[in-house]
Amino acid sequence: MNNEILTLLLSFYGVFLILCGIASLILIGSNAKTALISGGTSGAVSLFIAYLASEQNSMAAGAGLLLTAGLFCVFAWRASKTLFKIFDLIPNFSPELRGKGIAFLIISLMAVVSIFIFILQLMTL
Repeated sequence: MNNEILTLLLSFYGVFLILCGIASLILIGSNAKTALISGGTSGAVSLFIAYLASEQNSMAAGAGLLLTAGLFCVFAWRASKTLFKIFDLIPNFSPELRGKGIAFLIISLMAVVSIFIFILQLMTL
């Protein structure tokens, strides 16, 4: 894989994940601390792998694929779980509904971007 492309993809992905964590905190409030931590941590790992790719590390390509595939699975699972929680809250018009809806949208976006980055990485192998 071209290390320059990998560096660019994983740098974008890392910044995207960090921004999603920050957006969750801003839009949902203090209940989104987990989103901030997970977005920040996974974003930092992605940026670290991007750095390794820029340094021509031979393991960066595999680590990038593993990271994006793993995060896709986590985000898809969390989006599904959140969607089912939304379905539980709708009949009661719970005040939690707005926050859960925003969380669902952000997590789903993270899953879609994860699989997109994964596919782009595979295409450049």
